[in-house]
Amino acid sequence: MPDTDDEVVIRAIKAGDKLTGLSLGDAAFTPLKTFLQKEAKKYQDASLARTYAAFLRSKVVGYITLVCGQVDISENGEPSLPDGNDVQYRYDHYPAVKIARLAVAKDHQGSGLGSALVDLALGVTEANVCPTVGCRFIVVDSKRQSVGFYKKAGFVMIDTPENEERDHPVMFIDMMKAVKAASD
Repeated sequence: MPDTDDEVVIRAIKAGDKLTGLSLGDAAFTPLKTFLQKEAKKYQDASLARTYAAFLRSKVVGYITLVCGQVDISENGEPSLPDGNDVQYRYDHYPAVKIARLAVAKDHQGSGLGSALVDLALGVTEANVCPTVGCRFIVVDSKRQSVGFYKKAGFVMIDTPENEERDHPVMFIDMMKAVKAASD
């Protein structure tokens, strides 16, 4: 339930939530606003995605949408786990949780809210996904202007010329490294 004071509350969206009024300040982010207003609840009801919103006095000031995903991390066409793990993985892609969308209101950018939403994704994945099914990574198709944000959060860009030239380069965080770093 949204808080009534100045504390931001992050929680899964619900049927009665008002998801309008998010001001992102740049026309390039309009699809993020449109998804929240028109599609997020539908995707949630159809079990296609889970959206968590940050509420300040009942107003949405940011959100993150998570879906199942996969990532191709290979060397010379052969699957390769980071740090030389000696596992013979038999699939072409590794299981992942994908940050499908992440947005923070213009007047809350730089406040740490985006990092809190990424931390939520890490926490949900560590607590609910990894113990239940195989899931090694969190991935994102980053907007070019958001690459620095994701790098600061610990994401690594897939190191191929094709990926580095994409408008939305794929970045990932290794959950095993993230969990180990958090416990140190």
